[in-house]
Amino acid sequence: MRTLSATHPLRKRPRPLARCKGSQGKQTPASTARFVADGFLKHRFLPLYEMTGELPKKEKVEPVYLKAVKNLTAYYKVDIIDVHNYPYPYNILLSNWDISRQIKMKGRYREIRIEETENLTIQLSVTESINTGNTLFFIPLVPLFKSLQNGSNPCASLLLSVCVYLFRKAGVCHYKEDESYICYLYEIMDNWIEDDREGMDKEDYKEQRAILDEVFSIGDKMKVLLNDEKELEKLQDRIQKFEPESQFDRDCLKLAKETLALWMEYPTAHIYQHLNEDIDEDEDDYYSNGKIKVTDYISFIGEMSSCVYDTMMTMLNDDFNERSGTQDFETTIVFNKPQRKYKDVLAYEDRVIGIIEDLCDLIPELT
Repeated sequence: MRTLSATHPLRKRPRPLARCKGSQGKQTPASTARFVADGFLKHRFLPLYEMTGELPKKEKVEPVYLKAVKNLTAYYKVDIIDVHNYPYPYNILLSNWDISRQIKMKGRYREIRIEETENLTIQLSVTESINTGNTLFFIPLVPLFKSLQNGSNPCASLLLSVCVYLFRKAGVCHYKEDESYICYLYEIMDNWIEDDREGMDKEDYKEQRAILDEVFSIGDKMKVLLNDEKELEKLQDRIQKFEPESQFDRDCLKLAKETLALWMEYPTAHIYQHLNEDIDEDEDDYYSNGKIKVTDYISFIGEMSSCVYDTMMTMLNDDFNERSGTQDFETTIVFNKPQRKYKDVLAYEDRVIGIIEDLCDLIPELT
């Protein structure tokens, strides 16, 4: 797992690295001391409002909004400021501000929207999305395969079953699938190495060629394993027979149990059921200015410790830097009518993200 850098150079096609180099870390500068005013912070300030030229009519907005707010507060079980004594439109803005504060949830974005629909009615809704924090959720398969081949670590079989679930049920894409973004990056790396072979140092070429050949070969073998339903069906049996001897073993067992529980609770769910579909670019044009797709930042990958991987991350950062945004796990609830009891619609996706995060930490530790 890796977090995208906040700033990176704007380049369309970076050249492949000549050889691996260690990164030189920068010391974070110390921040200056801040003035603290305890008395000032104890006061409560309401939001300011500045009148604009275009303002919807009060009789059209206010009754619909205030009725919808009752449905919203009942759904989220929050108490908000009584705004009946405030003039329009400040009462609407004040209510909106207070609701936004109270429905915050860790790891989520919740945005209140007041919109006019196509039939010219007012609609109050909350759009909720998971905050993935510019994180790349790449699951390395080469170290898992080598541990399986070694056969000395029983944790490898547990983690294999977790990977099979993510591939077959959750829908995480494999880097050997043609539609995969990671597959596209590997193909570029492969072409660059061969095109620049004459100009490369012989040892550098051999090193990078060997890395890619291993990634491609193991990728094909692991794709067969991940496609095997039997490996998933063995998950419960592997959990029952597993006897942890270390903290690492216990962490692997815990992850396997969480995966099994998720599968039992959501037998037909996958990570593509709640996506914002506002993506206009050609699906085959990865180097575009459209949004970063879920399949671009959640995927199986070969390995994450070589100069080939470092070059791919440079390519990816440069590409993502030119995109217009990120496709999120997202759901919208409209409150013009009463809603049923609160349900966390994105709970499945949230738990899958947690499983992938733990898996990305555990696989590299396999021996």
